[in-house]
Amino acid sequence: MSEKLINLKVITPVNVLFEGEVKSFIVKTRGEVGEFAVLADHIPMTAAVGNGTLVINLPDGTEKRTTLFCGYCVVQNNTAVIIVEAGEKPEDIDFARAEEAKKRAEERLRGGEGIDKNRAEQALYRSIARLELYKSK
Repeated sequence: MSEKLINLKVITPVNVLFEGEVKSFIVKTRGEVGEFAVLADHIPMTAAVGNGTLVINLPDGTEKRTTLFCGYCVVQNNTAVIIVEAGEKPEDIDFARAEEAKKRAEERLRGGEGIDKNRAEQALYRSIARLELYKSK
C-alpha cells in the first residue's frame, strides 16, 4: 500500500514556486503568524502565512525549501494551495543584497521615532528568511 501524499501548489502573482506531490510541508514564519505543519489527511483549514520559509518533504525523502512572503494557505482533501505575494528559491537569493537589507531594517528599528515600525519589522523578517534559506542550500 502506498503512502498518502498531498498535492501542493505554491504560487505568486508572477510564477509557480512549486507544484507536485509531497509527504508533508512546514510553514515557518516569524512574527504573529507562527509555524504549522501539514501531513496527509490534514483537516480542512485556511491559515495566514507570514514572512518565512517553506520546508517541503518530498516522497523520495529529500527536502526542498523556498521563502514565502505574506499570503494564505488552504488545505482540503489532501490538496494544499499556498498563495503568497512573493517567494524565492535558494538559488535566486542575492546574499549580499539580503545582508544589506537586514542591516538597513535593523538601523531603522533602532532609530525609534518617525519610522513605520511594522514596515521595518517586515523588511527585517524578509531579509532574515532570505539569509536563512541561502545558508541552508
